Amino acid sequence: MFKRNLIVACVVLGLAGATAWACGPMFPSQLLDDRAGTLKAVPANSFAFEAAHLLPATDTLKAVESDASSGSDDREIAATAQGITAAQLDRVAALRESATGSVAYDDGKDLPEDLRLYVAGAVDFLGGHCVSTEDAGASTGDTAPAHCAHGDADSINRAVASFEKVLALPPEQAKLRAVWAAYMLGRIHADRADAAASDADTFKRERDAAAKAFQTARERAVAGASDTQGLAVASFGEEARLYLYSNGVQCSWANLNDDTNTCGAGIAVADLKRAITLYAAQAGHGSESAGQSLATLAGNILHDGQRVAELVDTPVPQKLLMAYALERADGESVDETIDVDGKPKAPKVDPVLAVLVDAIVKQGPDHLAAVDRLAVLTYQIGRYDQAAILLDKASGPLASWVRAKLALQKGDMAAAAAAYAEAARAFPKADDPKASIEPDNVPMITGEQGVLSLARGEYVEAMGHLYDAAVASGGDGNNYGEDEVGIGYGNDAAYVAERVLTVDELKTFVDAHAPASTPPPKPANKDEYYQRPPIADNLRWLLARRLMRTGRFDEALGYFPATGDTRFGPVDLRAKAGEYAKDVHDGEHVWSDIGKAKARYAAAAIARENGMELLGYEQDPDFTDNGGSFPGGSGHTADDLKKDTLVTPGERQRFADSGANPDRRFHYRYIAVDHASASADLLPRRSQAFAAVLCKATGWMEDGPDGDGEDDNGKPILGEQNKRIQALYGRYVKEGPYVGWADDFGQNCEEPDFEAAAKLQRAQRIAAARHAVRRYGPYAAGGFVVLLAGGIVWYRRRRRFAR
Repeated sequence: MFKRNLIVACVVLGLAGATAWACGPMFPSQLLDDRAGTLKAVPANSFAFEAAHLLPATDTLKAVESDASSGSDDREIAATAQGITAAQLDRVAALRESATGSVAYDDGKDLPEDLRLYVAGAVDFLGGHCVSTEDAGASTGDTAPAHCAHGDADSINRAVASFEKVLALPPEQAKLRAVWAAYMLGRIHADRADAAASDADTFKRERDAAAKAFQTARERAVAGASDTQGLAVASFGEEARLYLYSNGVQCSWANLNDDTNTCGAGIAVADLKRAITLYAAQAGHGSESAGQSLATLAGNILHDGQRVAELVDTPVPQKLLMAYALERADGESVDETIDVDGKPKAPKVDPVLAVLVDAIVKQGPDHLAAVDRLAVLTYQIGRYDQAAILLDKASGPLASWVRAKLALQKGDMAAAAAAYAEAARAFPKADDPKASIEPDNVPMITGEQGVLSLARGEYVEAMGHLYDAAVASGGDGNNYGEDEVGIGYGNDAAYVAERVLTVDELKTFVDAHAPASTPPPKPANKDEYYQRPPIADNLRWLLARRLMRTGRFDEALGYFPATGDTRFGPVDLRAKAGEYAKDVHDGEHVWSDIGKAKARYAAAAIARENGMELLGYEQDPDFTDNGGSFPGGSGHTADDLKKDTLVTPGERQRFADSGANPDRRFHYRYIAVDHASASADLLPRRSQAFAAVLCKATGWMEDGPDGDGEDDNGKPILGEQNKRIQALYGRYVKEGPYVGWADDFGQNCEEPDFEAAAKLQRAQRIAAARHAVRRYGPYAAGGFVVLLAGGIVWYRRRRRFAR
């Protein structure tokens, strides 16, 4: 019945200055940004993963490092968190106010015996320690304050007696509080050991007693005793702290994090190994605080080459130091620079890493705890030949990953591709406690396969790898908010899909690999639209827009989101695409010019209003991936591809062939203006519709992002947007009618009146016909008479010759 954060206070309170929970090597969300750097980067797991796999758990104990429910106002939740009923929780709270443990025990006859004894011990324990007002007023029962070894010794002795009585009960009768009692005995003996640190005999006796109590807590939990607070796993850390003493003083986490402090150097090697092993066991049970403790210890040890040599003869410390060294390296490969003569300089090697590698190798091949990790380290410091030798004795995906890197370092792309394939075949199953790579590295390896395939000109294969990486990572790499991290490789897959594959290659790929998912129920709140659909659905949408841009409307419709799929917004994109396709068709094939003009304008309006969703590029120049909110952040440009030596000529050509027309941001607005201009071509020049269509098109251009610029001499350059605006307005001035709303042309436009335009066109045609009759009627009549007379003469002559 302790507050969880106070029960493990000796672990938590000292971590303010501890090393942060390591995230491991950092890679760009777009693997294709720096292809050479991506393929060269050091393959490594995060420190968090490695720490959790130093000593995988062999039992079912789990860490509990959240206190969300123990202080809850909900009595049922708080009671469940303590393994008792709500009624028992109320009784414990009342008994906690007792003056002594014996009073609490006497008054607690209605409670189970183990709980009754435990409450008595807890009351005496609190009475024998210095307790803050906040701790004393805690609502969850008896709380355990931070270490305070100068309290009432008699009260503490009574507490010990009560806790020992709990453990003396038959196991079935002590299931409720046996783990808790053993844990508290460990805490008390740990306090006593700390108080007697200057007395070697007493210190050893109390430390051994504390260690035995913590071990008992774990044994009772494994045997089935209640451990809702995760005290069994926490006891690993409590026990580990017993071995972090230097010259009679327990080293604080602040001291261990201080490079100038010598406390860590005074810890006995055997004690340090034992502490590391205990923290590793705690981390293996899912404790993040143990990972932080291990990071602090490893960081302290690596500053001392002699200490490194003394520790790496044992497997767990050896693996710990390698894991931390790789985290320290931050995923960057050895720095190889070029001197003034164009020759490679000697690589800059981190001396700490070199000392560690040498110390481990010195142990001999039969004492290497993790050959694949050591191979990574040797690759990290540029000892490629040594890494290759080590890999002869290593297997698994991490080893194959390093082989791929070594092959690439030699320029052997074929061997690298084979090594990547070998790594992929060796991917561990989910939740494998002996996995050599962490789950986040699976999509990384797959993505690197895609980068390599692209460099080899294997475009469809590259798409497959990058798409698999995107699906496995579950994101596109974009950051959409302050609380959201841009994770995933969807941008890389989208780039290849949109700019490298042909439309038919992409269509074949989507049909084979990207089925549409079932749309979720329609949201009650419109703010719930745009929930970022799965990668497969997004790829289908990208294909739909590519097909629309190439005029393959009928094929495109089936790849747009299904009607009612609100993940893509409130507009029915499939229906809207169908409308656009019909308008484009009617703009060329209906029988009347006004009908064609009306259809062309309708297509223009859809292109302007829904062009992003129907025609937009996923990346440059429209950036549908962020709704067009800002340019950049994903994809690539022609300049990018020119600078990258791993881009093939074929990729550059495909990139050019798949570019936007025109290659302008929001290019669909230009398409909308083209539709509108084509509509105006068929309208009577003096009609309101002619002026209105040109006015609307001008407004669409004025909304565009392009602007004027200057050349190298400072001379103004008229941007394409403003060129279009001037051309549209100039055409209106030259050909159109005067309209009252033209003073602010492009801003306050009326809707085009096609009915009036049709009437005007009919009137114009009738007037033209009448004018032709008046002007050319006499000539036509005379011509008719002449033709008639000629016909008669010809007929008579023919009859005469026939006789």
